[in-house]
Amino acid sequence: MQTGLATPLPFLADLTVAQRDAACQDGPVLVLAGAGTGKTKTLTAAIARRIASGVTPSRILAVTFTNKAARGMTERIAAVLGEGAQPGWVGTFHGLGARQLRIEPEAAHLRPGFDIMDADDSRRLLKRVMKSMQIDAAIDEGIATSRDPVKLMAKRIETFKDNLIAPEDAALRVEGLIGAATRERRPIDAAGFRAAVPVYIEYQRRLREANAADFGDLLLWPARTMQIDEAYRLRWAGRFDCVLADEYQDVCYVQYAWLRLLSADHHQIFAVGDDDQAIYSWRGSDLVYLRRFLKEYPDGKLIRLEENFRSTAHILDAANGVIAHDAERMGKTLFTRKPAGDPIEILRFADAGAEANGIADEIQRRHGEGIGWDDMAILYRSNFLSRGFEEAMMRRRIPYVLVGDVGFYQRAEVKDALAFLRIATTPDDVQSDEAFRRVINTPPRGFGPKALDELEAEAAFRQSSMLRAIETADLPARCRGAGLKFVDLIRHVGQDTRSSVADQISALLDGSGYRAMLRASRAETTEDRLENLQELLEIAGGFHTARELLDHAALATSGPGEDRGERVKMMTLHKAKGLEFPHVFLPGWEAGAFPPPYGDVAEERRLAYVALTRGMRRVTVSHCEYRRGYEAPSLYVDDIPHGHKVSGWLRANARVKSMGSGQAKTIVSWPTDAELVGRMGG
Repeated sequence: MQTGLATPLPFLADLTVAQRDAACQDGPVLVLAGAGTGKTKTLTAAIARRIASGVTPSRILAVTFTNKAARGMTERIAAVLGEGAQPGWVGTFHGLGARQLRIEPEAAHLRPGFDIMDADDSRRLLKRVMKSMQIDAAIDEGIATSRDPVKLMAKRIETFKDNLIAPEDAALRVEGLIGAATRERRPIDAAGFRAAVPVYIEYQRRLREANAADFGDLLLWPARTMQIDEAYRLRWAGRFDCVLADEYQDVCYVQYAWLRLLSADHHQIFAVGDDDQAIYSWRGSDLVYLRRFLKEYPDGKLIRLEENFRSTAHILDAANGVIAHDAERMGKTLFTRKPAGDPIEILRFADAGAEANGIADEIQRRHGEGIGWDDMAILYRSNFLSRGFEEAMMRRRIPYVLVGDVGFYQRAEVKDALAFLRIATTPDDVQSDEAFRRVINTPPRGFGPKALDELEAEAAFRQSSMLRAIETADLPARCRGAGLKFVDLIRHVGQDTRSSVADQISALLDGSGYRAMLRASRAETTEDRLENLQELLEIAGGFHTARELLDHAALATSGPGEDRGERVKMMTLHKAKGLEFPHVFLPGWEAGAFPPPYGDVAEERRLAYVALTRGMRRVTVSHCEYRRGYEAPSLYVDDIPHGHKVSGWLRANARVKSMGSGQAKTIVSWPTDAELVGRMGG
């Protein structure tokens, strides 16, 4: 690829020197982009510059972690270069992996038209596998404990897939891991991982039988096949002239391997990340891949983005003071050309109730002064803290939304509606059986456990779908009549190719009696559930086929409505990553709660840094003297430099004077057993 251009590009003129330098580099490039330094703008410019330099858009692969970020990149490129100039492969890791498998499903031992199971459906299948293998006799519908055996097993299988361990290799790899952990005297859940191996094998067999893939499969099989089949790897790597990756600090091993395998021949890999914002090790992310980037690519370039365009100087200096205590960071210091602004407010409350009421009162007061509800956010370390704030907000009639609390596509009524659609799409294929189990008795049609057992036996005998088995199974007369009526509805809607996807869903909801069931309910949630179904129908209007909608729902990273304004946002600190708000409230900064007694100490410090840098104009940190016992302030409160914090609320008639100028002064191989022990340890 060429590194220079004969004529300057207009969109590069809008970049800082560091951003332009990064966007114009070729070869291996690592952009260390601090919070609010314009990393998306830089990544977009890097893509646009490559296209303007002559790279065919369809030969560019750009990957990120959320659909929102992918859409944002595509829209920005279209705005710069015009419609039709966008890269052909822009999306999330799982979205692009799914697209790769759609083209060659045999890599995952699947057939064309396979289903993608979301986490809830995958767990339901896993529960049946475990019960059939008598792994835990206490597993029953509706039972949940603090150590849910299904959840634990799902996590182990997810760990296998995140580390590119296929079912047929799992037994050998687990023994290697246990041996390595023993030699190094490191903890590992040996019994748990050994028990997971046969479950993993059977679970994967049932997925293949149902022609379905779970989230882990979407990257496991493309990456593994590229590792063991050079012809396959060359076929896919040869599609792309360059690979660009956002949020590189958050990749897990399978994501890292997938990127490396696709870029192994040309080394045109552009990675953007920030080691100071690596906060997801609990879900498999490994910061080591970002930190060793230049060792893997000795000819690579490292460019730091340090000018922050989001926050005031006091906020940045507070965040710099907290993160400076991380001795292993790669190093950068955020600065801004903005004024100093307000120092960080440090509030001490007597207890959790006083904290919730005090913050709600302050939000109401600021709104009265002209601050929009959507300009304010409450961000907390743990979900349990939200309840008190919800009650305080409701008492004051302050509009709020819990972001990421229950994803739109995970809501029961939405999943039910999509299950009806899934059956209608593939009524005679066993891949519809999971959806069938979900809705055949909703509303009730007499299909209890005995009837379902009879159907499963009949379907197994005739090697048919459970829907088709209704036609021949020995069922009670009432049950059989209701079942055949259900079959007729499903087939009629599925064969109606003239109706839109939205019309098909609406016909299924009405014909099945589902919508009538909701309307007849006296539950307080009825109206919300009907509104959710209407929202789904509006969304469905944007899709040409049922398959497109089902894939979108399975891969969605956020639900519609979460970004709507005029509501105070409430969410965990992990959910707030990548977001920004003019006014941010950070409650619960007490020793023992933040950082908690578990987890990685360095990562918790990075989480505090992320929390502070969500604020644009004003940040309020609070702690309680008593919550679940007598508490002391978090150590992060002490780490905020004295010149950049003030005790108590800032009032219009008692503002702390500005502190100075406002500027801060300041090709993939298999992993070894030793490398995996830390990630899979107990």
